Amino acid sequence: MTPGKIIASSIRGIRTIETQGLRNGVLPVNHYTACDLGSVTKILATSSIIMKLIETEQIALDDQVVRYLPEWSEYKKPGVTLRDLLEHQSGLNPWRPLYISQRSAIEARMAIANEGFQHLQGRHYSDLGFITLGNVITEVLSTTLEDAFKEWVSYPLGLKLTQFSHPVDASDVFASSFGDDAEFKMVTSQIPYKTQEKAEDFTRWRKNMLAGEVNDGNSFHLYRGISGHAGLFSTAADLLTYGESLLQSFNGDGYFKEDVIKEFLTPGRDPMQGLGFRNWHNNDEIEYWGHTGFPGVALAISPIRRQVLVLMTNRLLVPGDPEQTENIFETFRREKWAKNYE
Repeated sequence: MTPGKIIASSIRGIRTIETQGLRNGVLPVNHYTACDLGSVTKILATSSIIMKLIETEQIALDDQVVRYLPEWSEYKKPGVTLRDLLEHQSGLNPWRPLYISQRSAIEARMAIANEGFQHLQGRHYSDLGFITLGNVITEVLSTTLEDAFKEWVSYPLGLKLTQFSHPVDASDVFASSFGDDAEFKMVTSQIPYKTQEKAEDFTRWRKNMLAGEVNDGNSFHLYRGISGHAGLFSTAADLLTYGESLLQSFNGDGYFKEDVIKEFLTPGRDPMQGLGFRNWHNNDEIEYWGHTGFPGVALAISPIRRQVLVLMTNRLLVPGDPEQTENIFETFRREKWAKNYE
């Protein structure tokens, strides 16, 4: 396989619903159409910056969170480390619509430490954990998460169409969802998470089709689109570049140090979870490492196949219950463009 070569692609989707002289009112997407990455932000931004801070010995994986965030002295599970957060082993609540109950990012930061404990042990995927890692980054570097991402990831890797809060080119972006509809349903139904927040206590539910606005409610309403768990926009072309840099680093010839990336791509206490990155198996072998994103996005690399896979969809723009990203990505990995090509 030639490095950086797109060996297969399938482009289907809509950018907007505008009808200005366009056939059927549909603008097609392409490799440079921006997409809301959702939780892919967790690896592309947060985990990547953490890797560089480890390389430069500004932090260590087994540092306790309280070393950087004093409010964590009040957390009910003592001794939680950065490794615990990256492996989703901190015991934090998976999700809360903090934008309903907290008036500011500072209040939310305190609420996570004081009210966020839910699980004593085991892997429990948590947005709150990666919001916390974002807070650690800003404390260590004394800068914003947005500026940290530019300095440590996007500029060095040449990701010119990747940034927080909104797409670089607002005229070329995937439509992602019908406003805050998904989270409104989660809060009103209390499925899949029980929350102390009530939908009627929030008056800024979005109803418009989102195209260029961050989908995630906490990121958009509370963090202005800049958070450790969600908020990045990127393109298929940039994600392929980033994925290629991970593969090169895994083989000792990339932006990230080989020993660090290999540690991040090693299963921890849960066999499906590394540090920030999760994995997918084929029989008993780990085939891909990466992450999915709620709007219908996935990024994965395979050191075995020497492949980068990028999935971008409009999965939320359907009547009724949308297909889960995980299910779409499972099909995607098994189809022809996920096979070995010479």
